[in-house]
Amino acid sequence: MNDQDITAVVKKLVDAGIQLNAVYEPIGCSFCMRPADVAPYLRDRDAFFAAECGLDKADYVEWKRFMEGGRLCGAIGPHGQCKRPVKESAGLSPQEFTRRKAEGTLLCSVHLKAHEPTRR
Repeated sequence: MNDQDITAVVKKLVDAGIQLNAVYEPIGCSFCMRPADVAPYLRDRDAFFAAECGLDKADYVEWKRFMEGGRLCGAIGPHGQCKRPVKESAGLSPQEFTRRKAEGTLLCSVHLKAHEPTRR
């Protein structure tokens, strides 16, 4: 079955009132799929969701690992990686994860405070 065949079958289902949903795995956010979404989703779920988020696949997969791995602080101390969760990360979107990673702010409240520039 090629992509056009899949899309045609899915369109018939949608036209019959069947709604298709997918879930962003790490945060359980539901996503309503269009008929044209099904073939790319079946081929590569991570690439599909990365494109929907406006990210490349590597950034999306890194976000998934971060969320599934306990959202650990990125600070490394004398005893290894900090075991505290990143501040305000419970529902962190893939886009926000990527932005905060670039800023270097994927840190727990203790390390985030130490990371802030000194104010005068």
